[in-house]
Amino acid sequence: MTTGTSPHPQEHSVTGRLLRPGALDAPVTTLRFSASSGTVESAEPSRDGAARVIVPGLVNAHAHSGMAVLRGLGDGLVLEDWLKVVMAAEDTLTEDDMRWSLSLAMCEMIRAGTTAFADMFHWTEPLIDTVIEVGLRVSAAPVVLGEGMTPYSAAGTLGFPAQLDHIERLAARYASEPLVRIAFGPHAVYTCGADVFREVAERAAAGGLGVHVHLSETSHEVTTALAERGETPIATAARTGLLGPSTIIAHATKATADDIRLIRESGATVAHNPQSNLKLGSGIAPVRSFLDAGVPVAIGTDGPASNDSLDLLRDLRLAVSLQRGLAERADVWDSGDALAAATANGAAGIGFTPTTLLPGDPADLVVLDTSTARAHPVHSTHAFIAWTATAADIRDVYVAGRPLLLNGDLQTLDEERVLYETTRIASRLGIR
Repeated sequence: MTTGTSPHPQEHSVTGRLLRPGALDAPVTTLRFSASSGTVESAEPSRDGAARVIVPGLVNAHAHSGMAVLRGLGDGLVLEDWLKVVMAAEDTLTEDDMRWSLSLAMCEMIRAGTTAFADMFHWTEPLIDTVIEVGLRVSAAPVVLGEGMTPYSAAGTLGFPAQLDHIERLAARYASEPLVRIAFGPHAVYTCGADVFREVAERAAAGGLGVHVHLSETSHEVTTALAERGETPIATAARTGLLGPSTIIAHATKATADDIRLIRESGATVAHNPQSNLKLGSGIAPVRSFLDAGVPVAIGTDGPASNDSLDLLRDLRLAVSLQRGLAERADVWDSGDALAAATANGAAGIGFTPTTLLPGDPADLVVLDTSTARAHPVHSTHAFIAWTATAADIRDVYVAGRPLLLNGDLQTLDEERVLYETTRIASRLGIR
Protein backbone atom coordinates (compact mmCIF):
# COMPACT_ATOMS: atom_id res chain seq x y z
CA MET A 1 0.00 0.00 0.00
CA THR A 2 2.66 2.46 -1.05
CA THR A 3 1.35 6.00 -0.96
CA GLY A 4 4.27 8.00 -2.27
CA THR A 5 4.56 9.29 -5.84
CA SER A 6 8.34 9.37 -6.06
CA PRO A 7 9.71 8.75 -9.58
CA HIS A 8 12.36 6.49 -8.03
CA PRO A 9 10.98 2.96 -7.63
CA GLN A 10 13.36 2.21 -4.76
CA GLU A 11 11.93 5.01 -2.64
CA HIS A 12 8.71 4.37 -0.75
CA SER A 13 6.43 5.91 1.82
CA VAL A 14 3.61 4.51 3.94
CA THR A 15 1.24 6.28 6.29
CA GLY A 16 -0.64 4.83 9.23
CA ARG A 17 -0.77 4.46 12.98
CA LEU A 18 2.81 3.55 13.85
CA LEU A 19 2.91 1.00 16.67
CA ARG A 20 6.31 0.43 18.20
CA PRO A 21 6.83 -2.36 20.77
CA GLY A 22 6.47 -0.96 24.27
CA ALA A 23 5.09 2.39 23.10
CA LEU A 24 1.97 3.71 24.83
CA ASP A 25 0.41 5.22 21.72
CA ALA A 26 0.46 4.84 17.96
CA PRO A 27 0.55 8.26 16.30
CA VAL A 28 -0.36 8.58 12.63
CA THR A 29 2.98 8.77 10.91
CA THR A 30 4.40 8.86 7.40
CA LEU A 31 7.46 6.67 7.03
CA ARG A 32 9.83 7.26 4.14
CA PHE A 33 12.40 4.65 3.33
CA SER A 34 14.59 3.40 0.53
CA ALA A 35 15.41 -0.02 -0.84
CA SER A 36 18.84 1.28 -1.86
CA SER A 37 19.81 2.01 1.76
CA GLY A 38 17.45 -0.51 3.33
CA THR A 39 16.69 1.88 6.16
CA VAL A 40 14.03 4.32 7.33
CA GLU A 41 14.87 7.83 6.18
CA SER A 42 12.21 9.82 8.03
CA ALA A 43 9.19 9.40 10.30
CA GLU A 44 6.92 12.44 10.32
CA PRO A 45 3.48 13.14 11.85
CA SER A 46 0.56 12.95 9.44
CA ARG A 47 -3.18 13.64 9.46
CA ASP A 48 -4.08 10.97 6.92
CA GLY A 49 -3.87 7.19 6.88
CA ALA A 50 -5.52 6.39 10.22
CA ALA A 51 -7.25 3.35 8.67
CA ARG A 52 -3.87 1.60 8.50
CA VAL A 53 -1.51 0.33 11.18
CA ILE A 54 2.25 0.02 10.72
CA VAL A 55 4.32 -2.35 12.86
CA PRO A 56 7.92 -3.57 12.68
CA GLY A 57 8.30 -6.78 10.71
CA LEU A 58 7.47 -9.97 12.59
CA VAL A 59 10.30 -12.40 13.33
CA ASN A 60 9.67 -16.16 13.45
CA ALA A 61 12.33 -17.38 15.87
CA HIS A 62 11.88 -21.11 15.19
CA ALA A 63 10.71 -22.83 12.02
CA HIS A 64 11.38 -25.77 9.71
CA SER A 65 10.27 -24.40 6.35
CA GLY A 66 11.05 -27.55 4.40
CA MET A 67 8.15 -29.25 6.20
CA ALA A 68 5.54 -27.15 4.40
CA VAL A 69 4.72 -29.95 1.96
CA LEU A 70 4.21 -32.32 4.91
CA ARG A 71 1.56 -30.20 6.60
CA GLY A 72 -0.89 -32.32 8.59
CA LEU A 73 1.18 -35.52 8.86
CA GLY A 74 1.05 -37.43 12.13
CA ASP A 75 -1.82 -35.50 13.67
CA GLY A 76 -2.75 -36.88 17.07
CA LEU A 77 0.69 -38.39 17.80
CA VAL A 78 2.93 -37.38 20.68
CA LEU A 79 6.25 -35.81 19.68
CA GLU A 80 8.31 -39.01 19.83
CA ASP A 81 5.92 -40.90 17.51
CA TRP A 82 5.24 -37.83 15.38
CA LEU A 83 8.97 -37.46 14.71
CA LYS A 84 9.18 -41.01 13.36
CA VAL A 85 6.41 -40.33 10.84
CA VAL A 86 7.69 -36.94 9.75
CA MET A 87 11.37 -37.85 9.58
CA ALA A 88 10.54 -40.84 7.38
CA ALA A 89 8.66 -38.51 5.02
CA GLU A 90 11.50 -35.96 5.10
CA ASP A 91 13.95 -38.63 3.97
CA THR A 92 12.05 -38.87 0.66
CA LEU A 93 12.29 -35.14 -0.14
CA THR A 94 14.83 -34.12 -2.77
CA GLU A 95 16.52 -30.74 -2.64
CA ASP A 96 14.22 -29.55 -5.43
CA ASP A 97 11.25 -30.65 -3.34
CA MET A 98 12.65 -28.63 -0.47
CA ARG A 99 13.10 -25.57 -2.66
CA TRP A 100 9.40 -25.60 -3.54
CA SER A 101 8.47 -26.38 0.06
CA LEU A 102 10.59 -23.44 1.20
CA SER A 103 8.89 -21.23 -1.38
CA LEU A 104 5.47 -22.36 -0.15
CA ALA A 105 6.47 -21.48 3.41
CA MET A 106 7.71 -18.07 2.31
CA CYS A 107 4.43 -17.33 0.52
CA GLU A 108 2.63 -18.00 3.78
CA MET A 109 5.12 -16.16 5.97
CA ILE A 110 5.10 -12.99 3.87
CA ARG A 111 1.31 -12.94 3.77
CA ALA A 112 1.39 -13.28 7.58
CA GLY A 113 3.77 -10.35 8.04
CA THR A 114 6.98 -12.26 8.73
CA THR A 115 10.12 -10.44 7.58
CA ALA A 116 12.78 -12.70 9.15
CA PHE A 117 12.85 -16.32 10.24
CA ALA A 118 15.19 -18.72 12.01
CA ASP A 119 15.09 -22.11 10.32
CA MET A 120 16.65 -25.46 11.16
CA PHE A 121 16.54 -27.83 8.19
CA HIS A 122 18.51 -28.86 5.11
CA TRP A 123 20.33 -25.72 3.92
CA THR A 124 22.58 -25.34 0.89
CA GLU A 125 23.67 -22.43 -1.28
CA PRO A 126 20.81 -22.84 -3.79
CA LEU A 127 18.23 -22.83 -1.00
CA ILE A 128 19.75 -19.82 0.73
CA ASP A 129 19.96 -18.02 -2.61
CA THR A 130 16.23 -18.70 -3.05
CA VAL A 131 15.51 -16.80 0.18
CA ILE A 132 17.76 -13.92 -0.91
CA GLU A 133 15.92 -13.68 -4.24
CA VAL A 134 12.58 -13.55 -2.45
CA GLY A 135 13.90 -10.89 -0.08
CA LEU A 136 13.30 -12.28 3.40
CA ARG A 137 15.90 -12.35 6.15
CA VAL A 138 16.92 -15.83 7.32
CA SER A 139 19.02 -17.39 10.02
CA ALA A 140 19.74 -20.69 8.29
CA ALA A 141 20.80 -23.50 10.62
CA PRO A 142 21.66 -26.73 8.77
CA VAL A 143 20.59 -29.55 11.06
CA VAL A 144 23.27 -31.54 12.86
CA LEU A 145 22.66 -35.08 14.14
CA GLY A 146 24.93 -37.55 15.90
CA GLU A 147 27.28 -40.00 14.24
CA GLY A 148 25.55 -42.58 12.09
CA MET A 149 22.46 -40.43 11.56
CA THR A 150 21.98 -38.70 8.21
CA PRO A 151 18.76 -36.73 7.81
CA TYR A 152 17.06 -35.87 4.51
CA SER A 153 18.89 -38.66 2.70
CA ALA A 154 17.26 -37.97 -0.68
CA ALA A 155 18.48 -34.37 -0.52
CA GLY A 156 22.07 -35.37 0.20
CA THR A 157 22.45 -33.85 3.65
CA LEU A 158 25.87 -34.54 5.16
CA GLY A 159 26.35 -36.52 8.34
CA PHE A 160 28.45 -35.63 11.36
CA PRO A 161 31.16 -34.29 11.37
CA ALA A 162 31.15 -33.35 7.66
CA GLN A 163 28.01 -31.26 8.26
CA LEU A 164 30.00 -28.97 10.57
CA ASP A 165 32.48 -28.25 7.77
CA HIS A 166 29.56 -27.54 5.45
CA ILE A 167 28.12 -25.01 7.90
CA GLU A 168 31.46 -23.24 8.19
CA ARG A 169 31.72 -23.04 4.38
CA LEU A 170 28.24 -21.50 4.21
CA ALA A 171 29.18 -18.99 6.89
CA ALA A 172 32.20 -17.89 4.86
CA ARG A 173 30.15 -17.73 1.66
CA TYR A 174 27.44 -15.49 3.13
CA ALA A 175 29.51 -13.45 5.59
CA SER A 176 28.77 -10.20 3.74
CA GLU A 177 25.12 -10.93 2.82
CA PRO A 178 22.88 -8.63 4.92
CA LEU A 179 19.82 -10.88 4.62
CA VAL A 180 21.55 -14.04 5.85
CA ARG A 181 22.94 -15.38 9.09
CA ILE A 182 24.36 -18.90 9.28
CA ALA A 183 24.03 -20.91 12.50
CA PHE A 184 24.78 -24.41 13.69
CA GLY A 185 21.65 -26.53 14.12
CA PRO A 186 22.35 -29.35 16.59
CA HIS A 187 18.91 -30.94 16.66
CA ALA A 188 18.57 -32.04 20.30
CA VAL A 189 20.31 -33.93 23.09
CA TYR A 190 18.53 -37.15 22.18
CA THR A 191 19.69 -37.02 18.54
CA CYS A 192 23.17 -35.56 19.08
CA GLY A 193 24.55 -36.40 22.50
CA ALA A 194 26.90 -34.37 24.67
CA ASP A 195 30.00 -34.92 22.53
CA VAL A 196 28.35 -33.43 19.44
CA PHE A 197 27.06 -30.52 21.53
CA ARG A 198 30.61 -29.88 22.77
CA GLU A 199 32.15 -29.86 19.30
CA VAL A 200 29.40 -27.63 17.92
CA ALA A 201 29.94 -25.23 20.84
CA GLU A 202 33.68 -25.05 20.15
CA ARG A 203 33.21 -24.42 16.45
CA ALA A 204 30.46 -21.88 16.97
CA ALA A 205 32.62 -19.93 19.42
CA ALA A 206 35.64 -20.07 17.12
CA GLY A 207 33.66 -18.86 14.11
CA GLY A 208 31.43 -16.38 15.90
CA LEU A 209 28.32 -18.23 14.71
CA GLY A 210 24.94 -18.75 16.35
CA VAL A 211 23.39 -21.99 17.56
CA HIS A 212 19.79 -23.13 17.09
CA VAL A 213 18.77 -26.13 19.22
CA HIS A 214 15.69 -27.95 20.60
CA LEU A 215 15.86 -28.34 24.38
CA SER A 216 13.47 -29.65 27.05
CA GLU A 217 10.47 -29.81 24.73
CA THR A 218 8.65 -32.67 26.46
CA SER A 219 8.49 -34.45 29.81
CA HIS A 220 9.69 -37.64 28.10
CA GLU A 221 12.79 -35.85 26.80
CA VAL A 222 13.64 -34.50 30.25
CA THR A 223 13.00 -37.71 32.20
CA THR A 224 15.05 -39.71 29.69
CA ALA A 225 17.92 -37.24 29.95
CA LEU A 226 17.84 -37.38 33.74
CA ALA A 227 17.90 -41.18 33.66
CA GLU A 228 20.75 -41.37 31.14
CA ARG A 229 22.96 -38.43 32.18
CA GLY A 230 21.63 -37.26 35.53
CA GLU A 231 20.91 -33.78 34.18
CA THR A 232 18.32 -31.96 32.10
CA PRO A 233 18.88 -31.26 28.38
CA ILE A 234 19.38 -27.58 29.19
CA ALA A 235 21.97 -28.46 31.82
CA THR A 236 23.80 -30.63 29.27
CA ALA A 237 23.79 -27.75 26.79
CA ALA A 238 25.18 -25.41 29.47
CA ARG A 239 27.84 -27.88 30.59
CA THR A 240 29.09 -28.44 27.03
CA GLY A 241 29.28 -24.71 26.30
CA LEU A 242 26.42 -24.71 23.80
CA LEU A 243 24.48 -21.90 25.49
CA GLY A 244 25.45 -18.30 24.85
CA PRO A 245 24.11 -14.92 23.72
CA SER A 246 23.86 -16.21 20.13
CA THR A 247 21.92 -19.36 21.04
CA ILE A 248 18.25 -19.84 20.22
CA ILE A 249 16.61 -22.46 22.45
CA ALA A 250 13.49 -23.81 20.82
CA HIS A 251 10.70 -24.72 23.26
CA ALA A 252 12.18 -25.08 26.80
CA THR A 253 8.63 -26.15 27.63
CA LYS A 254 9.81 -28.20 30.62
CA ALA A 255 12.53 -25.84 31.86
CA THR A 256 13.16 -26.10 35.61
CA ALA A 257 14.08 -23.22 37.91
CA ASP A 258 17.76 -24.24 37.63
CA ASP A 259 17.42 -24.42 33.84
CA ILE A 260 16.01 -20.90 33.74
CA ARG A 261 18.95 -19.67 35.80
CA LEU A 262 21.39 -21.31 33.37
CA ILE A 263 19.62 -19.75 30.39
CA ARG A 264 19.68 -16.30 31.99
CA GLU A 265 23.37 -16.58 32.87
CA SER A 266 24.20 -17.62 29.31
CA GLY A 267 22.27 -14.80 27.62
CA ALA A 268 20.46 -17.25 25.31
CA THR A 269 17.02 -16.51 23.86
CA VAL A 270 14.05 -18.85 24.23
CA ALA A 271 11.88 -19.30 21.14
CA HIS A 272 8.40 -20.00 22.52
CA ASN A 273 6.21 -22.13 20.22
CA PRO A 274 2.77 -22.22 21.86
CA GLN A 275 0.68 -23.74 19.06
CA SER A 276 3.13 -26.53 18.26
CA ASN A 277 3.55 -27.39 21.95
CA LEU A 278 -0.21 -27.65 22.37
CA LYS A 279 -0.82 -29.62 19.17
CA LEU A 280 1.79 -32.22 20.11
CA GLY A 281 0.67 -32.34 23.74
CA SER A 282 4.06 -31.13 24.96
CA GLY A 283 2.75 -28.66 27.52
CA ILE A 284 2.92 -24.91 28.13
CA ALA A 285 6.24 -23.15 28.57
CA PRO A 286 6.80 -21.12 31.77
CA VAL A 287 7.03 -17.83 29.89
CA ARG A 288 6.25 -15.64 32.90
CA SER A 289 9.11 -17.29 34.79
CA PHE A 290 11.44 -16.61 31.85
CA LEU A 291 10.42 -12.97 31.79
CA ASP A 292 10.74 -12.56 35.56
CA ALA A 293 14.25 -14.02 35.39
CA GLY A 294 15.28 -11.67 32.58
CA VAL A 295 15.44 -14.34 29.89
CA PRO A 296 14.74 -12.92 26.39
CA VAL A 297 11.65 -14.56 24.91
CA ALA A 298 10.88 -14.66 21.18
CA ILE A 299 7.99 -16.30 19.34
CA GLY A 300 8.21 -19.16 16.86
CA THR A 301 5.68 -21.21 14.95
CA ASP A 302 7.80 -24.37 14.71
CA GLY A 303 7.45 -26.29 11.44
CA PRO A 304 4.32 -26.13 9.29
CA ALA A 305 3.89 -29.87 9.91
CA SER A 306 3.68 -29.43 13.68
CA ASN A 307 1.65 -26.24 13.93
CA ASP A 308 0.25 -26.44 11.05
CA SER A 309 0.48 -22.73 10.29
CA LEU A 310 3.14 -20.04 9.90
CA ASP A 311 0.85 -17.22 11.09
CA LEU A 312 2.92 -15.54 13.80
CA LEU A 313 0.13 -13.17 14.84
CA ARG A 314 -2.01 -16.18 15.70
CA ASP A 315 0.77 -17.72 17.77
CA LEU A 316 1.47 -14.41 19.53
CA ARG A 317 -2.19 -14.18 20.54
CA LEU A 318 -2.16 -17.75 21.80
CA ALA A 319 1.04 -17.18 23.75
CA VAL A 320 -0.40 -14.21 25.63
CA SER A 321 -3.73 -15.93 26.21
CA LEU A 322 -2.09 -19.02 27.70
CA GLN A 323 0.03 -17.06 30.17
CA ARG A 324 -2.91 -14.93 31.27
CA GLY A 325 -5.08 -17.99 31.71
CA LEU A 326 -2.43 -19.90 33.66
CA ALA A 327 -1.82 -16.98 36.01
CA GLU A 328 -5.49 -15.99 36.14
CA ARG A 329 -4.29 -12.43 35.65
CA ALA A 330 -4.98 -10.22 32.64
CA ASP A 331 -1.88 -8.14 33.37
CA VAL A 332 0.60 -11.04 33.47
CA TRP A 333 1.94 -10.24 29.97
CA ASP A 334 1.44 -6.79 28.52
CA SER A 335 0.47 -6.64 24.84
CA GLY A 336 3.26 -4.19 24.02
CA ASP A 337 5.88 -6.40 25.65
CA ALA A 338 4.47 -9.42 23.83
CA LEU A 339 4.79 -7.57 20.51
CA ALA A 340 8.47 -7.08 21.33
CA ALA A 341 8.79 -10.86 21.64
CA ALA A 342 7.49 -11.24 18.08
CA THR A 343 9.69 -8.49 16.67
CA ALA A 344 12.76 -7.01 18.38
CA ASN A 345 13.55 -9.97 20.66
CA GLY A 346 13.43 -12.39 17.78
CA ALA A 347 15.56 -10.20 15.53
CA ALA A 348 18.24 -9.73 18.19
CA GLY A 349 18.17 -13.41 19.12
CA ILE A 350 18.84 -14.62 15.58
CA GLY A 351 21.51 -12.04 14.82
CA PHE A 352 19.73 -9.18 13.02
CA THR A 353 19.46 -5.54 14.02
CA PRO A 354 16.05 -4.96 15.65
CA THR A 355 13.97 -2.17 14.20
CA THR A 356 11.61 0.27 15.90
CA LEU A 357 11.19 2.10 12.57
CA LEU A 358 13.08 5.18 13.68
CA PRO A 359 15.22 7.00 11.10
CA GLY A 360 18.29 4.88 10.43
CA ASP A 361 16.60 1.63 11.49
CA PRO A 362 16.14 -1.27 9.08
CA ALA A 363 13.06 -0.70 6.92
CA ASP A 364 11.40 -4.00 7.82
CA LEU A 365 7.72 -3.25 8.27
CA VAL A 366 4.17 -4.52 7.93
CA VAL A 367 1.10 -2.46 7.00
CA LEU A 368 -2.33 -3.67 8.15
CA ASP A 369 -5.80 -2.54 7.11
CA THR A 370 -8.27 -1.62 9.86
CA SER A 371 -11.18 -0.58 7.66
CA THR A 372 -12.98 -3.93 7.83
CA ALA A 373 -16.02 -4.66 9.98
CA ARG A 374 -13.95 -7.07 12.07
CA ALA A 375 -11.44 -4.37 13.00
CA HIS A 376 -13.78 -1.39 13.41
CA PRO A 377 -13.63 0.63 15.62
CA VAL A 378 -9.99 0.74 16.72
CA HIS A 379 -10.06 2.19 20.23
CA SER A 380 -6.62 0.72 20.92
CA THR A 381 -4.00 -0.08 18.32
CA HIS A 382 -2.33 -2.42 20.82
CA ALA A 383 -5.60 -4.31 21.26
CA PHE A 384 -6.09 -4.53 17.50
CA ILE A 385 -2.69 -6.19 17.00
CA ALA A 386 -2.96 -8.38 20.09
CA TRP A 387 -6.54 -9.62 19.75
CA THR A 388 -8.05 -8.81 16.35
CA ALA A 389 -5.49 -8.71 13.56
CA THR A 390 -5.00 -11.74 11.31
CA ALA A 391 -2.92 -12.43 8.24
CA ALA A 392 -5.96 -11.37 6.17
CA ASP A 393 -5.51 -7.79 7.42
CA ILE A 394 -1.93 -7.51 6.16
CA ARG A 395 -1.70 -5.50 2.97
CA ASP A 396 1.99 -4.58 2.56
CA VAL A 397 5.27 -6.09 3.70
CA TYR A 398 8.71 -4.57 3.21
CA VAL A 399 12.14 -5.97 4.05
CA ALA A 400 15.12 -3.63 3.88
CA GLY A 401 12.83 -1.21 2.06
CA ARG A 402 11.98 -3.71 -0.68
CA PRO A 403 8.28 -4.52 -1.16
CA LEU A 404 7.50 -8.24 -0.84
CA LEU A 405 3.72 -7.76 -0.59
CA LEU A 406 1.78 -4.79 -2.00
CA ASN A 407 -1.97 -4.41 -1.56
CA GLY A 408 -2.17 -8.12 -0.81
CA ASP A 409 -0.19 -9.23 -3.87
CA LEU A 410 3.10 -11.08 -3.55
CA GLN A 411 5.85 -9.25 -5.41
CA THR A 412 8.75 -11.70 -5.41
CA LEU A 413 7.08 -15.13 -5.59
CA ASP A 414 4.96 -16.81 -8.25
CA GLU A 415 2.36 -18.21 -5.86
CA GLU A 416 0.39 -20.03 -8.56
CA ARG A 417 3.53 -21.90 -9.67
CA VAL A 418 4.48 -22.67 -6.07
CA LEU A 419 1.05 -24.15 -5.36
CA TYR A 420 1.21 -26.24 -8.54
CA GLU A 421 4.67 -27.63 -7.77
CA THR A 422 3.94 -28.43 -4.12
CA THR A 423 0.68 -30.14 -5.07
CA ARG A 424 2.67 -32.26 -7.50
CA ILE A 425 5.17 -33.15 -4.77
CA ALA A 426 2.46 -34.09 -2.28
CA SER A 427 0.78 -36.28 -4.90
CA ARG A 428 4.05 -38.06 -5.68
CA LEU A 429 4.68 -38.73 -2.01
CA GLY A 430 1.15 -40.01 -1.52
CA ILE A 431 0.32 -37.30 1.02
CA ARG A 432 -3.35 -36.53 1.38
